[in-house]
Amino acid sequence: MVQKQGFLVLLALALHASHSQADVAASGSDDPAASPSSSNGDTPGHGIALPAFQPYPVAGAALWEQFTEGSKQRWKASLAKKQDGEEARYDGEWEIEEVSELTGIKGDAALVVKNDARHHAISTTLEHTFDPASDGLVLQYEVKFQKSLECGGAYVKLLKAPFIGEFSDATPYTVMFGPDKCGNSKVHFIYNHHNPISGSYTEHHLNKPLRPPVDKLSHLYTLVIHTNNTFSISIDGSNAHTGSMLEDFDPPVNPPKDIDDPNDEKPVDWEDEEKIPDPEAKRPDDWDEDAPLMVPDQDAVMPEDWLIDEPLLVPDPNIEKPSDWDDDEDGEWTAPIIPNPRCAEVAGCGPWERPLARNPDYKGKWYAPLIDNPRYKGEWKPRRISNPGYFEDLELYRLSPIDAVGFELWTMQSGISFNNIYLGSSESVAAQISEDVWKPKHDSELAVGEAQRPKPPPPSKPSFMDMARLFRLRLEEIGGNILDFYRTIIERGILEALREEKSGAFAAVMAVGGITWLVWNMAVILRFISGLLFPG
Repeated sequence: MVQKQGFLVLLALALHASHSQADVAASGSDDPAASPSSSNGDTPGHGIALPAFQPYPVAGAALWEQFTEGSKQRWKASLAKKQDGEEARYDGEWEIEEVSELTGIKGDAALVVKNDARHHAISTTLEHTFDPASDGLVLQYEVKFQKSLECGGAYVKLLKAPFIGEFSDATPYTVMFGPDKCGNSKVHFIYNHHNPISGSYTEHHLNKPLRPPVDKLSHLYTLVIHTNNTFSISIDGSNAHTGSMLEDFDPPVNPPKDIDDPNDEKPVDWEDEEKIPDPEAKRPDDWDEDAPLMVPDQDAVMPEDWLIDEPLLVPDPNIEKPSDWDDDEDGEWTAPIIPNPRCAEVAGCGPWERPLARNPDYKGKWYAPLIDNPRYKGEWKPRRISNPGYFEDLELYRLSPIDAVGFELWTMQSGISFNNIYLGSSESVAAQISEDVWKPKHDSELAVGEAQRPKPPPPSKPSFMDMARLFRLRLEEIGGNILDFYRTIIERGILEALREEKSGAFAAVMAVGGITWLVWNMAVILRFISGLLFPG
């Protein structure tokens, strides 16, 4: 019996160890060094060797800005005043500096918004006026929300030539493009078109704008306007939207050829009602407009247990007059009123009234039936005339020349950074910048973000008391499973017990039985050998 108990203990320990190994396998390795996302230390960049910034040469661009030495002199913060002429219109500050969140390139400076809840405006003038009329337009730049973004803009404006004075929201622009979030997030694409008839400029907005990413990574926005009046918008180097400048903007650029005559009026005798009440019809003599919709149901009968003389409310018989109640000072005492408990046991109490039923004689208000209007002329519409403001521009890509690039923003979050701004006509150059400049930075930021991700602490080693408690619980569980298995054998047979067995009790019983049989046979053999060696 002692041997059997000892084998049970060994079996329980083995089963507990197997369960512990399964738990570790299910939850992942307990060795921090085995995790590919484990931190390499609290050094800057979290142990990742960041690539160093190298200026990237671009030829033939109207603007290529990496915010290197000399950029501070080229970019001018707006000194525009408010309408009263005293306070600054834009009180937000700018700085050219390295980003502090998810730095991907060491030494890579950017143009950074420095204040929360402020108006910011800054611009740089191009060396030469850029005219997109000949070869189209390619605009590309990076945006990074170091503090994410709750409400604010990060779009760029291409300012119309000639650019003079201080940059403000009133400065004419040719194109506005980029992300904006305040309520609904969108990627703006707006262009101003010159009306050849009126001489005015009208904003035309992309009617189905994209949604921008608003995380803390650097994202690349690219706008391409082709010389066939089509455009494409890419985000992070992937085409996100392609459309037509003629069809995908509100309001449309080209007005209709014909319009309704604003001076035309409907004639006073024009009949535009197709049906009219029959003037010959008369209300029938038996039509009673005053008959009610509902009347007492004459077929209803009062229930037999209805208590006519029993009130609905009675004084509470369980409440007695307080002993300190003074009728002279407090007035005559009356018990609180409660629903009559007798009424809850019957169909009802008090005077009985017939329920209402629909009146079979009800007809409602009488109206004359409708007939065809003999004077009907159809729906009136004003006559159409030639649109005096009509024009047709089939070369919308010939936008107004551009003298400057600027950011004019309101934002609730500081830390918005702009970098690697390209303005030109070459899609291939923009694609190469994406591949050689933005992508390595983006990949590096992803690696830094993964390294900064909090790692779960290594599992603590259980104490001796914890091991003892787990051993006791596991032993109790195994013992209970074995007893249930034997009980099922006794009550319903071995086949039913095996069919329902899922806890490992059968395997434990077989193991214990096999080990016990083996030990018993070894004991018999040893006893036989000892009898031969030591007879008597």
